[in-house]
This record gives sequence, C-alpha cells and structure tokens, in this order.
Amino acid sequence: MNRNSKILISGAGVSGLTAAIWLGRNGFRPVVVEKSPEIRADGYIISLSHKSYHYADELGILPELIQRNTGIRHSSYHNRRGSAMLTLDYKDLFSGVDIVQVMRDELQTVLYEHARDYAEFRFGVSAASINQTNEKVQVEFNDGNSEEFDLLIGADGLHSITRKLAFDEGEVNKIYLDRFSSAYKLDNVVNLVDKFENHMEKDRYMCAYTTGKGDLACVFIWKDHDKKAPEPAQRPSKLREKFANCPAFVKSVLDECPEDQTIYMDPLIQIDMKKWSKGRVVLTGDAAHSLTLLSGQGASSAFWGASILSKALIEHEPQEAFEIYEQDLIPVIQKIQPATRKSTGWYVPSNIIKYYARDTIMTCMPNAFFQAYFKSKYTTA
Repeated sequence: MNRNSKILISGAGVSGLTAAIWLGRNGFRPVVVEKSPEIRADGYIISLSHKSYHYADELGILPELIQRNTGIRHSSYHNRRGSAMLTLDYKDLFSGVDIVQVMRDELQTVLYEHARDYAEFRFGVSAASINQTNEKVQVEFNDGNSEEFDLLIGADGLHSITRKLAFDEGEVNKIYLDRFSSAYKLDNVVNLVDKFENHMEKDRYMCAYTTGKGDLACVFIWKDHDKKAPEPAQRPSKLREKFANCPAFVKSVLDECPEDQTIYMDPLIQIDMKKWSKGRVVLTGDAAHSLTLLSGQGASSAFWGASILSKALIEHEPQEAFEIYEQDLIPVIQKIQPATRKSTGWYVPSNIIKYYARDTIMTCMPNAFFQAYFKSKYTTA
C-alpha cells in the first residue's frame, strides 16, 4: 500500500493507538478520531503475553510497560465464607511465560505518548456516515465536517460506530452472556499487598487487586439479563442492589464505590463476525471480536490484531492485507470465544449444582492443574 496513504483510525483505545504507531512510523498518515474528550483513564488489569509481548518488544514499548508492571505476585480464590479455596504464586504460575501485566490506562498512556508523534488526534469527534468507492472512503463526522481517506480502521470498541455504519446487521452476531460487569479504582481499604484476590459466590463474583501505585482496582460480575447499561448516575445503586448481603471483604470494597464520577458498567457481549473487512473499511479489537473481560485476553488480542493488520498493510495492498490479518487471527478468536462462554459458568455459575461443583474442584484439585490451565491460556494470545 502507498506509504503516503491517509488512514482514518476510529477509536483511541489499545488497538487504535497500536495501529497508529505502526502505520505512522512507516510513512502513512494516520488520523485518529476519538469520541471522548481525552484518552480514557478507565479499565482494569490486562496481560500482554505470547505474541503480544513480542510485538510490544518490537514496537519498542516493552521496557516502559515492564516499569509500569502492577507487581502482583500471587492470587487467591475465596468462597462466600471468605475461606481460601485456591492460592497461586505468580512465580510458579507464569514460569516460562512471556507476560507483562499492567493497568489498561497505563498501557494506553504509553501507547498515546508514542502515537502522538506519528498521528493527528481529534478528540470529541466520531463518524456520522461512511461512503465508499473502490479507492476511497468518504467520512462525514458528527461535527459536520467531511473528509476523504484511503482507508478506515474501526478500532472503536464493543459499541463500534464504524461497525454500525459500514456493516449490515446480518453480518454481526452479538452474543449476550447474561452477565454484567462493573469496575472502578479505590484506596487500598483492604490492605492487599501485591495481590489479586477473588471472591466467588453462586450468581456473582468480585475481585480486587493492587495496581502498582498503592491503590486498588476492582471488578464486579453478576448474572443479569439486561441488554444495556443503566445511566451513569444509576450505576452505583444498581451495583449495591446486585451485591446486597455480600461477604465482608466485598462490602468493604463496595462501600468505596464513587458517587461523584462515572464508573464502568456494561453487559458482557461477544462480537462474532465471519469477516472483519468490507471494501476499504476494516475492524480490529473489540469492534471486530469482543472477547469480554472474562477471557483475560481481550487487550492482548486487540494489541496483537492491530499489529498483524498494520504490518500487513505496510507490505501489501488493502485486500490482501485484510486477508492475511483475518486468516491469522480469526481461528484464534474462534477458539477463545467458546472457551470464554464456558468460563462464564465457572466464575458466575447459573445454578446451585455448578456452584458447589466449582467450589469443590477449586478446593480439592492440585495447584498444578490450574497452573497448566493458565499457562496454556496465556500462550494462546
């Protein structure tokens, strides 16, 4: 592809920023539009492992990520009574695995600091309409401006406007996992030290972990058939309602839920598509293949996918590049998504039998069983 091509990247998340760096460094002219007024600072812990780890090294950002490592050294899984069912030491768990764990906002900060040297950024802007020819993509933005690009990369997340505008409804399968998630940061009110602590009940799950900055982050997941997140002002009360009568540790974290800021809350949805490209528009990250946070591989696959796509565009014409990208990544995603659906029933069981079976397995199975599972998981994506 012509190295002077003007490429619109919709979304300044992990995949969009990654693509901007690869393409900008290689002579392309990336323009990144982001509907938020600035780089988003929300999110939770992510793991860059296997291929993503090596792409971060190739991109030159690995040393910065290692410096920002959360420093977590062990994790534990507790039942409703607070008793530990399983404890894992990360030294053993990740022995022989190339992995770095950072907070999502830390990764995005590092990526943005590099990307802004190579790309034009426009905040508070998103696409309103997309029209294609064989050679160009005409985009009208929500601010009334219209512009022509050689290519459009949709990296705008689970609720992608690019996907909505460029693809037909029949080309997108949204798989609702009937679970909701919420996340926020808080002071270290439970005095964790370099730890990831999980508290598991029948129809809800909560984890809290140290971020490397002396504070905590937490994630709540619960059974819920709603298809849409409540308005921001209603989210703290919904979270408290869903976790009423929770264990003491969980309540200590829940009591710190901020009322004066918007907390993350969304249903868990997987995006399933046979093709991620259409004409001169291509999707990457959650816009193409949302895995949900339960996969533990969403950010890694977004980073990896954006790297594959960008490197293919550097060497090939768009249609061939899209083919290389899809053939490389789609088979991996098609393995991870069903596995994640199965793990949903593990973390948040749908009935009392599965609940007791899970707690029994976690209590009785040797650590080596779980170590093998996680090592296999983090050497996939």
